[in-house]
Amino acid sequence: ARRAALRVVAARGRGRGRIASRASTRAMALEGASGTSDGAVKSNAGDFATDDGATDWDAMWSRGIERGQAFDCSRTEPAFERFLSARAATGRGASALVPGCGRGYALASLARAGYEVCVGLEISNTARASALEHLKTEDVPSTAVVEVMVEDFFAFAPEEKFDLCYDCTFLCAIDPRRREEWARVYANCVKPGGILVSVVFPCGDFEGGPPYALTPEIVRDLLAPVGFEEVSLEETPAELYARGRLEYLHVFKRSA
Repeated sequence: ARRAALRVVAARGRGRGRIASRASTRAMALEGASGTSDGAVKSNAGDFATDDGATDWDAMWSRGIERGQAFDCSRTEPAFERFLSARAATGRGASALVPGCGRGYALASLARAGYEVCVGLEISNTARASALEHLKTEDVPSTAVVEVMVEDFFAFAPEEKFDLCYDCTFLCAIDPRRREEWARVYANCVKPGGILVSVVFPCGDFEGGPPYALTPEIVRDLLAPVGFEEVSLEETPAELYARGRLEYLHVFKRSA
């Protein structure tokens, strides 16, 4: 792995201007994430609410988000790293998608796990710039292509589908009224036989958001009708919590 050999592609998607989607880059600012598993996660997303009910994520990034601050995990989620260490990519040209990729930690981990094409989606130009800057510091294989696009997830229609998609602190940021649409987009992004990995967080039974409460059952019930089969569900050990509280790693396979 050679840092200098990393090919990072900055790409703009079809979306232009401010995209009024609530499904941003790990789309919320988390404060006080530690505590009980069923309590609401505090968020300052309301500080960036727009008149049409969306959230100005670019303004949040422009204000400044340091590594490890707010929703930024400062690293790839440990449970996903463990998953990748046990399941390296197979086949030439394996591809992966990370909606709401933030600084791109997971993109770098996927590249190191053998994925040759790693695409991150961002709704914020400032977040994309932060991702590109961070990725310059990562050690990835010289053959890897890491692409960061400014794109609305709900309008994303890739010409070629992906072997793996990773959803982390992304579904929880979406207005619950759009969750079925979220599932349909993923069904159009994952190849038959491909994998969708979801970090289910935050877990609990509380009102309001973002972030909105999730359970494994919610995720399963969203994905089953659009052709995903559950492969595994694991509660993350406490020592591997990414944000100080209960989470699950939920893995699905797209039906052929």
